[in-house]
Amino acid sequence: MTFSKEKVRKHECDLCKKKFPSRTDLIKHVRIHTNERPFPCKVCGQAFRQAGSLKNHIACKHSATLHSSEIFICSYCGKVFPIKERLKLHLRVHTGQKPYSCKLCPKKFARGGQLLQHQRTHDGTKPYICRVCDTAFTTSANLRSHMKRHLDVRDYICDVCGKLFFRRDALRKHLNCYHANVKAYNCHICKKELKGHLPQHMRTHAKDKPHGCAHCGARFAQRSQLTVHQRVHSGERPYRCQVCWKAFAHSTALKLHCRCHTGEKPFECILCNNSFSQLPHLKKHMLCVHKSSKPYVCGKCKSFHKTKKELELHEHDCTFKDGLIEKGNEDQKVDTAMPIGKMRFLLAILLKKISSPERLKELGFNKRLIDDVLIDSIRLSGRTPCEDLSLTKAEILKFNVQTLLEWTVPKRYMEKFKLEQRSTEELLEELTS
Repeated sequence: MTFSKEKVRKHECDLCKKKFPSRTDLIKHVRIHTNERPFPCKVCGQAFRQAGSLKNHIACKHSATLHSSEIFICSYCGKVFPIKERLKLHLRVHTGQKPYSCKLCPKKFARGGQLLQHQRTHDGTKPYICRVCDTAFTTSANLRSHMKRHLDVRDYICDVCGKLFFRRDALRKHLNCYHANVKAYNCHICKKELKGHLPQHMRTHAKDKPHGCAHCGARFAQRSQLTVHQRVHSGERPYRCQVCWKAFAHSTALKLHCRCHTGEKPFECILCNNSFSQLPHLKKHMLCVHKSSKPYVCGKCKSFHKTKKELELHEHDCTFKDGLIEKGNEDQKVDTAMPIGKMRFLLAILLKKISSPERLKELGFNKRLIDDVLIDSIRLSGRTPCEDLSLTKAEILKFNVQTLLEWTVPKRYMEKFKLEQRSTEELLEELTS
């Protein structure tokens, strides 16, 4: 078998130092940095960096304008290609053919470029170097992704909440974890379902704590735990309550604190109807009052369970059918564009802004559920609050927030918001930002 001599790459890109065998190849490459697109589509106007990309676009989007002799069609999926070589590469997706083999390990690849990148994992070569911080990368794609962080270029936008991301996979993870609530990772030891960070979770079982504090020597399984711990030494408190401006070292501490303003007590004892703002308080109540170390109770058969996971597994198979509904489930249906917890917190901020300390004290602010504070406030103003028990708590709260806004926001601004078709949630967020 003979091998063709590798071409000398003497034309170097001034921006990323990548080298090319010809000046034409370098000119094509530089367009990645300049975003020059000299090949426009005559049908739709979309422009491309290379003529081949334009041909591929026309074949995929405007194939009706091409003659059959100008296109190559995949017999498996019907995808169209303007060049025969691209069809050959594509066919390997269906056939599984991987003609490029690594000499150092059993791995095989469909394309020569993939093999070249893989070989760098063996020899440690990282030819792509960041000009800002000197970090090196094995591929130009990784370097481009890294450069976005220096330039703060976030190309990927969440259609649900508008949050921006540097990478497509980060956006995908965000959508799954925060909007779809997908827990795709399972720990085979404790059976816990996780949204991510499985390797870090596994350290808790292996007693592996690689992150050490330089001040006191304390060690942690996760870097984030070390970051929070170091605030003990620095005194840093980056999380601030927007209602009373009290500061906290950890986001969880802030979340628990905010419940004193909203009056939320999400942990409910199904046996005696007592509610608690924190899970440890419910556990202590169960142990002291009901003599049980199992705080999770099935709403159907009232059986006790030690962990939430254990309760979920039980509920899946529970066949008890006496019509009982687990306390709190009536709140799960939220027919608003905003979670009820967030709406309650924004309402607390707004009431603190527009009400006098005397009026807030009279209404029981910080001592009662904010929903009830709002109802009494509306009633004291001579208006009628919504108390329709056929609605969910979230829907009742939204109706009463609308009443509050129509009463407190100047008429000209309210008319402007209505003309702009702004939702109650959007108006509430704007007034409290």
